[in-house]
Amino acid sequence: MEEYMNSLLTAVLPSMLNKFRIYLSLLRLLDYSISDEVTKAVEEDFVEMRKNDPESVTADDLHKTLLVARFLSLSAGQTTLSRERWLRAKQLEALRKARLQQQKCVNGNEL
Repeated sequence: MEEYMNSLLTAVLPSMLNKFRIYLSLLRLLDYSISDEVTKAVEEDFVEMRKNDPESVTADDLHKTLLVARFLSLSAGQTTLSRERWLRAKQLEALRKARLQQQKCVNGNEL
């Protein structure tokens, strides 16, 4: 993992990384909300995810997915979470977790 991060850092120009950091910092300052309807859908999705995989789905996963959803929404100029953005955030988080699992299998390391 450390080698991967080092190669990533050298591949991406430090100035570009700094621009990403500034961009994400600015996104955090924007007003953002989740409607009651979408909140209910998120809760239902999380309960369903926990039912399907109670061992690996945690509150931390919900937090990460909500953060991804926030950044997706704000980067698209939306200050409220839509159902579509929530579903995309879930998809991206599932892909991230699959990559972690794949890396774990390739390296043979326990995370």
